[in-house]
Formats: sequence, C-alpha cells, structure tokens
Amino acid sequence: MSGSHIKRIPYIRIAVKDVKRAVGFFQDVLGLERISEWPTGAIFDVAGTALAIESGVKPNVCLLVHDVDETYQDLKAKGVEFVSEPKDQPWGVRDATFADSDGNIFVIESFHCKVCGKACESYRELLEEHLRKHR
Repeated sequence: MSGSHIKRIPYIRIAVKDVKRAVGFFQDVLGLERISEWPTGAIFDVAGTALAIESGVKPNVCLLVHDVDETYQDLKAKGVEFVSEPKDQPWGVRDATFADSDGNIFVIESFHCKVCGKACESYRELLEEHLRKHR
C-alpha cells in the first residue's frame, strides 16, 4: 500500500462529566449546531466534522476510509494492534478500533446507508440524508 487510506476526520468524541452543562457550553457559548442528542451525549457540527460529547467514554478520533476491511488488513500487516476487528454498527457505520503507541484511541470507519447502500462522506450526511430519510 502506498499513501494513506484515510480520507478525513469525520468524527471526534470527547468525554464530559455533565452532559447538560456541556451541551449548554457547546451550543450556547460556542454557537455550535447540535445535530443529535441522547441521554448520555450529543453531537455538534464543527465545519463538517461531528464533535461528540459523551459521559462515561474514552475520547477517540474517527478516521474515514473507503474500505474498513482493506484498511484494517493493511494496518494490521504493518504491526498496528487493533482493539476491535471490523464490525457493522446498527446506525450504518462499519468500524474497527486501534490504539496508537501512546494509547490514544482511533477508529477507522466508513458510512454506508443500510437502505440504499450509498457511501456517505460524513456522519451528518448519513444521519440526515439517509437514516432519517428512509424511516
């Protein structure tokens, strides 16, 4: 493999202690648009990158790739130790998780609509244009 499989960073997740307070900060103080929320977290749009805040999680950075399985095999062959193997998530993401040499958590992922099969370039596109559209 020459070059990188990584297309962009579509999603960053950080840990927060108080979700309600954090939502207020990111939405009201920073002026970010909230695109999703659940009892333990929320997602905000930051210029096309989803910033997730969530309680009780380890922070991670997600890396968008075209093919999770191919990227997984290439990185594994280079000695990358994966925490989880490629798997399909219920919301239409296929992902695998690894840690770098300092223990930072990264997730390689691809977004494919489970209904129409379209590959999406962002979490927001998957969420708004496909998951909600096909309900």
